Amino acid sequence: MVTPRSSKGLVLHLQQKQVDLKADVNTAVVTGLTPQTDYSLTVYAVYPSLIGESATIPVQTTPLPQVSNFRVIEEGLFSLRLGWTPPLGKINGFKIFIPRSNRPGFTYEQLLPGDTSSHVIDSLEEDKKYTISIYAVFPEGPSEPVSIVGKTLKLVTVQQFLVQNATTDTVQARWTSVRGATGYRLTWESPDGHIENINLGDNFNFYMIQGLRPGSEYTITINPIFGDIEGPVTTNKITTLESSAVQTLKVSAVTTSTAVVSWNSVPGATGYRLAWGPTPEFIGRDRPRQLALNGSTTEYLLKNVAHDTEYVLTLYVLFGPVVGPGISATFRTSPLGYVSNFKVTSYTSTSIDVEWSPIVGATEYKLSWSTEDSSLQSQYLDHTVLFHHIKDLNPQSTYIITIHALYGNAEGPEISLSQLTVSESEHIQAVKDVKVVDIGVNSFTLSWRKTPGTSGYKISWIPFLGGDEKSHVVPAASTSFTIKNLRESSAYKIQLSSMVGNREGSPVLVTARTLDLPKVNGFAALNTTDSSTILNWTRVAGVSGYRLSWRHISETKTETLGPGFSSYKIGDLLYGRTYIFTIRPLYGEVEGPISTIYQRICKTLLQCM
Repeated sequence: MVTPRSSKGLVLHLQQKQVDLKADVNTAVVTGLTPQTDYSLTVYAVYPSLIGESATIPVQTTPLPQVSNFRVIEEGLFSLRLGWTPPLGKINGFKIFIPRSNRPGFTYEQLLPGDTSSHVIDSLEEDKKYTISIYAVFPEGPSEPVSIVGKTLKLVTVQQFLVQNATTDTVQARWTSVRGATGYRLTWESPDGHIENINLGDNFNFYMIQGLRPGSEYTITINPIFGDIEGPVTTNKITTLESSAVQTLKVSAVTTSTAVVSWNSVPGATGYRLAWGPTPEFIGRDRPRQLALNGSTTEYLLKNVAHDTEYVLTLYVLFGPVVGPGISATFRTSPLGYVSNFKVTSYTSTSIDVEWSPIVGATEYKLSWSTEDSSLQSQYLDHTVLFHHIKDLNPQSTYIITIHALYGNAEGPEISLSQLTVSESEHIQAVKDVKVVDIGVNSFTLSWRKTPGTSGYKISWIPFLGGDEKSHVVPAASTSFTIKNLRESSAYKIQLSSMVGNREGSPVLVTARTLDLPKVNGFAALNTTDSSTILNWTRVAGVSGYRLSWRHISETKTETLGPGFSSYKIGDLLYGRTYIFTIRPLYGEVEGPISTIYQRICKTLLQCM
């Protein structure tokens, strides 16, 4: 017999159930009970004409599991997003309800499917606390509710709104983010009442306002936006500078780790602030840095910059405590260079002599050698040493020899060659005095000393970074050969060996790198008006055309010109704005290196001040 009991322990006979079991059964599962309820379970022994003694035990069913991890995921002005973890078991759904304090006796109720784990409650009041409850609905009934307190956001102003770093035509606005805001409206008003504004996303906390008038006071306001609702306004005022700016900023003498920055002196300036750091593509290669310089300085040597990295640098003019106009430029440091002209000058059965050409900026050279069967051996050499005698080698063994240029703690790319030491028996004499005597954009000229007894010479070449190997055999009377149709700005391994009939002697390996494509020189902006400028440059021989681009903020325009052009007029430019103009020479489908200038659009120097 299954008999429920009330909370006071009274037997509820009307809800009593009887379960009949067979004589050979000694266990049974009782189902259909009510959660969290006291029961008396009584077992009777039943004989053919008699009911025997009974045994009774009290039990209590467990409560239905509650929702766990009930929380507020996101707070809005008029909404709360809730989340929770469903309990285990078969769930029909969830019920969420909120008592309405402003309407006694009323509640917000929502029945949700059993597979949901989040819900948005909207149409709430701003800056108000709400007690929210949830319970899981099982086939057996509802679980006990779980409650939390959530609070909607309050319409607040932007805090710490700063307007600073005024130049003659720009100011910088900075602010702290407002929690829950979906965006911001930034507005600026000139003294004559002209108003401009811009809507910015919620990820903005900085904006550069451009196109302002020199020596004018501007009223700058900002307010947060919450969907369709606008928050309170915060106001600031600032006056643009009347003083002139740096007109020329140049970067020269760029190496792997240094660059010289120079600029024209600004009358009345008490100092300059120079800031530099990697451009977005190279973030992580170096950290942003800045320093203050006195007013008499017009040149500075940047040291310890990262190799093969593009930098943007900005120079600000200081007038006492006031930060004046700024001007920017970009430059890219040189990559760590390959050791050039690395070659074997002579070898015997137990030694190999190698030499190489000096490389600018190297502090040391690391020379290493090994065979397939021997361990790697290395030797560090001072940057003034350009030759090394490797001794104590094994006869008739192929050695792989590599060299790196070291730049302080940085190690440049590897150049390697292989050389077979000779045996004591007679061998084909190796070619002597092999050198690259002329390097072009697409060619090398190789020279050597004539070797007695040869029937010819075999020249082979392959790109250093991999590719197809090509070769050519020249007559025995030859002492030079020009390799053509090479790729520009590319390193090659070149091998030269003596031939006696079909037999080939030990090759001598040299390395060389073709020249870079020439860049456009004399690139300058002339005859600038309030809406146009004329770009001039010196023609580059052998080009198929030029690719000209100009950019202001994020908008970029491009024009492709024929090889006969040396100037081009660009119109429809915005007055008072600074543009970045670039030009590249074209060699068929290949683009040459870039040349860049910065130009502010105004008619006279007085207007640009």
